[in-house]
This record gives sequence, C-alpha cells and structure tokens, in this order.
Amino acid sequence: MLAININETLNNFTLQVNTLIPTDGVTAIFGPSASGKSTLLNIIAGFSLPHKSLTNTVSFNDQAWLNSSNAKSFTHLPIHQRRIAYVTQAACLFSHLSVRNNLQYAIDRRLADSEIDFDDICIRLKIDSLLDKFPEQLSGGEQQRVAIARALLSAPQLILFDEPLSALDESHREEVLHHLEQLHQSFGIPFLYVTHNLEELMRLADHVLLLNNGQLVANRSIADTLSDLSLPLSQQQQSGVVLEGSVDEFDAQYQLLKFNLGNDHALWVSDANANEKPQHNIRIRVYAKDVSITLQAATNTSILNIIPVVISEISEVKNGQAILKLNCDNHLLLSRITAKSIQQLGLVVGQSVFAQIKGIALLGAA
Repeated sequence: MLAININETLNNFTLQVNTLIPTDGVTAIFGPSASGKSTLLNIIAGFSLPHKSLTNTVSFNDQAWLNSSNAKSFTHLPIHQRRIAYVTQAACLFSHLSVRNNLQYAIDRRLADSEIDFDDICIRLKIDSLLDKFPEQLSGGEQQRVAIARALLSAPQLILFDEPLSALDESHREEVLHHLEQLHQSFGIPFLYVTHNLEELMRLADHVLLLNNGQLVANRSIADTLSDLSLPLSQQQQSGVVLEGSVDEFDAQYQLLKFNLGNDHALWVSDANANEKPQHNIRIRVYAKDVSITLQAATNTSILNIIPVVISEISEVKNGQAILKLNCDNHLLLSRITAKSIQQLGLVVGQSVFAQIKGIALLGAA
C-alpha cells in the first residue's frame, strides 16, 4: 500500500490528503485543474518537500519515504532511492542522446534487476525502428512512447504519470493510450496516473483518488466512483460506468462477444477480433447518454442490448435532465434521460424497467 498523510499550504492553497492507495493496477488521481493533483504527485515522488513544521508522511509498502511528524527524526528518502519512474506531459528525453542511449541511460542506473526485456518493450511500444534516431526527429507520440519505455526499463516499483497525453493531438493520444492499457495489464507495475480527462479515467483506472480544491473527495474503485450519484463524475456529459466480467461466447460471423451479467442476462459487444478466442475477462464502458428506459422490452428494434433492470436511485433534476442508477444482477448502469420522460413513464426508485443500450465500448482485458 501507498500510505499518504499530507497537510501542505502553498500561498492560498491547502492540500489535505490522508489515505491509503492500493499498489495493484492503476490508480487515477482525478479532479479539475488546480485541485492539487500534480502537487500531490510531486510530494509522493520527492520533488516537493512539504514544510517540516507540519505532519506529512508518505510510505510505500512500509518503506518510509517522508516523515515530518517528529522534527528530531525527519525522514526524506532521496528520490533515486524510491525506485520510481516519472512520465510528464513533456517526454523529457536527453536531446544529445539517441533513443537507444536514452533507454540505456535508465538501464545503467537502475537499482534492481528487471524481467522486462529491452527488445520486447521496444517492439511492444513500436519504437524498435526509432532506436538510432534523436528526440528532435520524433513526433510527440513517439517521444512519449520512448519516455514510457525508459520508465519501464528503469525497474521501478511505482510509475507516476502526470497527464502524459495532454500535449498530444488526438491520433497520437489514442495511440499512446492504447499502449498504456496493454502495459499495465502485462507487467504488474502499479501506476499513479494524474488526469482530468474522464475518458482516460474510464479506460485506464482500476481505482480513483478524487480531489477537489486540495481536499480528498473519494478513494474508491472505478466502478464505485463512476456510479455514485453524489459525486461530480456522474453529472458530467460523458458520464457512464465501467463493467468487468467474463465472456460467455463469441460470434465470429457478426464480430460480437457475449458479456455475462449473470442470471441468463448478457450484453453483446462489438469486437473486430471476435474471430479469435477472446480473453476470459473483459472490461467495457457504457455511457449514460447511450442508455434509455422502456417499461416493456421492445421488439422489432435495431437495439441489440435490452436488459431488465431495477431503478435504485434518481438524481436531482438539473437543466431538465436527471441521471438514473440502474441495477442488473449487481451490475450498475447509469441512464441520462429528461425530467419529462421520468414524469411520463412514472419512474420511481425500486421500479423494474428495461434498459436499452445503443452503444458499448470494449476497453480490453480486465
């Protein structure tokens, strides 16, 4: 676990975070601009030193990185001894070194052995053809892929990402995001990932640390965070849920996977690789705007996924719209509909209805 107790005041801004963060998978540090995300990451990394007069502690798997609770025994473990890698918005490659030598620089200075193979990671990140080039000869996306490879080859016990995709155009952003999805599933190195992008959160995060104005709002699994109507994420235009579950079967003819919900309920998910046997567990995303409500299951419709659900919560109506939380065999969905639809259908909490889902995105293996 990563244990954090931070009380830091900078000018008129106060950061207060006292929590435990799991060190398996990806934990997203999420919140609006100026909420304290990067400040927290820099304290964890050791780049920022909090005021010694305040109680500030950071420990990783029982190794003390920072402890200012006792002035006589102040602890601040040097950055290089923390065995972390840090990937920022800028790739921060050494301009006078080739890609190969940038990567070798990390290997030469690592403090532990690594099972990550140089050639393998270069092929995975599609930088094997770039090894003799210099950073100025690379696109922004290529530079970030090299920076990620360098981070992995340094044999870190934790990788910190500070909005690594924010400076990229859409095509490069999608490319790097795809690689990040695969890498965290392959190597088991925990990631702390700072973002204010909801799509990145849904695609990468297993866990969410939600900050607002320097205060910890929530520390929960991705599923619990997205489906909680009391949290601001449910009110965003791109609100939705992430579901994890098993694949029952695949239909090669129509390129579909059958996502098991339990009790003979399932969702069909498009997958261009459905002619190959899929991984047993997958992760899917369903936007609230893509879920509508009907009192009876429709027939003769192009909508493939219509499932029985129970309304477990209805949010306060704002701007003529509301969010419904729906439960199907303990899988939670959100639906954004108009207040008029709620009134016309007579929808209430506890009511059994049907959810019509017109769009589902396959995010990868769970």
